[in-house]
Parts: sequence; C-alpha cells; structure tokens
Amino acid sequence: MTGFENASPWIRPGGPAIAVLSAILLLSGCSSPPAYREWTASPDVPTIAYDECTEQVDHTMRLRGYPLRPLPETPQYGYRKEIFALCMRRKGYATE
Repeated sequence: MTGFENASPWIRPGGPAIAVLSAILLLSGCSSPPAYREWTASPDVPTIAYDECTEQVDHTMRLRGYPLRPLPETPQYGYRKEIFALCMRRKGYATE
C-alpha cells in the first residue's frame, strides 16, 4: 500500500490524542476566576488611558492615510475625535 495512510500509522484523525487534547483544553477553562478582578485602579489611570487612546488613534489615522493631527475644519478631525471617544468609552470613561 502506498499513500498517506501508510506513512505514519500511529497518527489517526480522531484518535486518542485529540480526545486528550480536548479534555485538557476543557479543564483549563474551568480553573479559578480571573485575577484581574483583584486589581484596583491607581490615581494615574486616566492619564495612562488617555495616552493609550492617543497612541491607538494615531495608529488608526496612519493606517487610513489621514494626517495625525488634522485641522478642525477637515472631516478627519471629526473622525479622529470620534474614534478617540470610542476608545475612552471602551476603557470605562465618560465625557465630563
């Protein structure tokens, strides 16, 4: 016999290796609750979130081919403002 089945007979699709791997993945999801809930925000978090959002918006503007700091008269200014607001809302901040 020639072909792929004869090349490595100990590896079969649907064999015990897949069952063991799926059991490991299933059990790894049933571990303790996430540790990030134990963390509290530090006083400089708003500054960090602002800097992170500025960096993300700069990256998005660069990918779109827009200027990083558009003039207020241009449509790109409104686009930048909107994606910055979206980033800050995702981080849990509201407008003041």
